[in-house]
Amino acid sequence: MGIKRFFKNKIKDYQFIKNRRKISVDLQNLDFFKSHSFNFSAQTNPEVSIIIHGINDLKMVLNCLYVIEKYNQNISKEVIVINEDTANQEYLEKIKGIALINNEDSNSLIQAINHSIEKAKGKFIYLLDSHVLVQENYLSSLIEVFNIKENVGAVGSKMISAENSIIEAGNLVFENSEIVELGKSNAIDAPQFNFLRKVDFCTGSLLFSKINQKEDLNLLNENFSSPYFAVADFCLKLKKEENLNTYYQPLSEVTCFSNSFKTTNSNDKVDFANHWNFYFTDKKNIKSEKTNYSSHYKIPNFLFLEENMPKPDQDSGSRRFMEIIKILQKNGHHIVLAVKHFDEAKDSDYIPYFQNAGVEICRDYVNAQNKIINVEHQVVDALSYVDVIWIFRPLGFNHWYNLINGRINGQKIIYDMVDLHYLRLERENNYIDVVTKEREKEINFFKEKEYAGMNISDAVISISEEEKNTVSENGVKKDKIFTVSNIHKPVENVPLIFSEREGLLFIGGYNHLPNIDAVKFLHDQILPLVWAKNNQIKIFILGPDFPADLKEKYHSDRFQILGYQETVDFWFENSRVFVAPLRYGAGVKGKIGQALEFKLPVITTGIGAEGMSLEDQKTALISDENPQNFADKILELYDNENLWQTLHQNSLLPLSKFSIETQEQNIKKMLQYLGFVN
Repeated sequence: MGIKRFFKNKIKDYQFIKNRRKISVDLQNLDFFKSHSFNFSAQTNPEVSIIIHGINDLKMVLNCLYVIEKYNQNISKEVIVINEDTANQEYLEKIKGIALINNEDSNSLIQAINHSIEKAKGKFIYLLDSHVLVQENYLSSLIEVFNIKENVGAVGSKMISAENSIIEAGNLVFENSEIVELGKSNAIDAPQFNFLRKVDFCTGSLLFSKINQKEDLNLLNENFSSPYFAVADFCLKLKKEENLNTYYQPLSEVTCFSNSFKTTNSNDKVDFANHWNFYFTDKKNIKSEKTNYSSHYKIPNFLFLEENMPKPDQDSGSRRFMEIIKILQKNGHHIVLAVKHFDEAKDSDYIPYFQNAGVEICRDYVNAQNKIINVEHQVVDALSYVDVIWIFRPLGFNHWYNLINGRINGQKIIYDMVDLHYLRLERENNYIDVVTKEREKEINFFKEKEYAGMNISDAVISISEEEKNTVSENGVKKDKIFTVSNIHKPVENVPLIFSEREGLLFIGGYNHLPNIDAVKFLHDQILPLVWAKNNQIKIFILGPDFPADLKEKYHSDRFQILGYQETVDFWFENSRVFVAPLRYGAGVKGKIGQALEFKLPVITTGIGAEGMSLEDQKTALISDENPQNFADKILELYDNENLWQTLHQNSLLPLSKFSIETQEQNIKKMLQYLGFVN
């Protein structure tokens, strides 16, 4: 059996290496372009002006134009070609829709680029070397950075060689103007070069605004003769003079067939050093014989270790996770994320989501030497440069701590309980006919793992003060427990009034048994009592992973099981009442906080209200678990506009302790406790 497994794994590894992602680019020959008709249309107000420079090969520039024509067609653009070779002029002049600038005289290339910028009509300028072939979404992913980040000055692409290795993933400048090309010769999917990050400059493929903050043109310094140092100087000037950052965007991939974009001369290098040496004082940080290029990040660096891939559009725990990420990034910290279970079919879409959020995602990949580097190897490798290891949930802690134990060298460990699993299971016992010995063992197992994780760790995170008190009463030192709860932001301009709304709403993830129980409780016991008095009331059940057999049994016109919704705003804005008849569970209930964000009046139980600071009849209606009492509250609130208005107006009161500012302060207090000074 062992030999069979060995060969099975070998075959699996072989297939993984064989199927690794490659960017395939076929260069068209000149004969192809004799019959190809370019279709560039003149734009009056294009969003982007693409300026192609460095032309010394007609075949390359035609291929460059060919792929520009092919990708991101939905973005309005103009194409400006700087021609420096008279032999190409006749051919290029025949291409309709492009602007041709001939640079045959003594003007430098930088002067020609600036002249092109002056003539450009676009809001954005996209400087592109002619030996670079863009890939799908090359431009949209660059523009997106300007939309999702503040203080963006320029954004550059991942430069990939024809042999499918990284040429450049942005550049950093260190002491004495020493330039480091990030990612050089690494595999294109190496995680450490596959997330959105600040860099000092990017070359070869760079997007920036045509007009700067002073309403002047963004022009390059004509004292330089090469685009490489002129662009480097430009990006650094954006930071120094306008406090605007340059980002490297790995989702914008371009293939480069020549390193001509790096062509420089010694005078440029000397001029660059003379001008910028005083500005760069960071030394390359070398730990454990590895160079950690951590410029632009503040200590501490974080390693996040989870059980499953967080999905912020699907459950409240993942929403909380993402808000914590945002807080840490806002304060300049780098985050590495690894998950224990990765489902290729269900989780792959979240990889670019987190990469675009600036998170380094550990995942199995094939390196430049054709070796598989698995997630566990990357986690161990990250220990050479992270300062805090933040581990979520008991099974996650058990798995990851076993991996890193003995390899830790001064890092602080945080155990994030998310909720108390054993407590949730104990409460569930009240709704199980027979509590078996196996179940008692399961509860004891979780309790043992949870308290072991808390006692081993340097700090513990609870999601509510109630859970903080529970674990401190069970022997965990209270001064090392910090509450970092859900984060809720009020939704502005909630449109519909009482009379224009209809129906009840419940939302949840149905891999979570308390939510399944709540739906059953609603369908089997509560709503029949409601319908006996008002059979017109409908309920809408939202959320992912609803069991198919239960949907087939329960779904009807009055009890609509709608499953996962890409956006849930419509339901929160149009439903009249949010119901959460939770009979067991633990932690803070994100679904209730989400309803309060939309000022949607809530009816829940004591379990649902736990940790939420709700007041009955003021900020919510709180029922016991008697189905008749819950049904009566639904009927009362559904028809009583005055009561509805009271809860509607007071909905935001409980959210103050769930604000970004409150959780940010709680995280800072924890980091201070761990010895990290702001």
